[in-house]
Amino acid sequence: MNSLTVFASILVLCISAANAQEAPATPAAAKAPKHFYRLNYVLKESDEGKIINQRSFVMSSSTEGTSWRSMRAGSRLPLAGANPKDVNYIDVGVNIDTRVQDAGDGLAMDVTTDITSAGSESNGGAPPVIRQVKVRSEALVPIGKPTILFSADDPASRHRFELEVTATPER
Repeated sequence: MNSLTVFASILVLCISAANAQEAPATPAAAKAPKHFYRLNYVLKESDEGKIINQRSFVMSSSTEGTSWRSMRAGSRLPLAGANPKDVNYIDVGVNIDTRVQDAGDGLAMDVTTDITSAGSESNGGAPPVIRQVKVRSEALVPIGKPTILFSADDPASRHRFELEVTATPER
């Protein structure tokens, strides 16, 4: 009986080893290559078709993984609290969160943009009105060509916001 047990164990080990050799290996080289891109964003604010403000933002991103890349530009605006000694702060400015993946001749991009500003009108000592445009968009962006990600009207004015991106490979 001992011989039969030893023989069966050897047979099981041989079959396991043969199956392991036949299974396709997944070498690191089979993984999608990591590419780096320079993302040039241009945010335009226009009033009845005339550009009144334009800002540029540049960031680098890679196509590896599904991580979001973030860019923040702005200020912290102080607001008086209920007690005169209390001061609260809110962030105003531009926030851009981006995720990129290779997609044929371009990039598949997910972009969340948050544009926040304090209104310029006087409120008789009350805290300022906070204006906000927030957009989440998905786009197929060709390499080296400017692409409009969104265009949105400000509901409180005649202003329009437009975000454009140009992706170029980094070497």
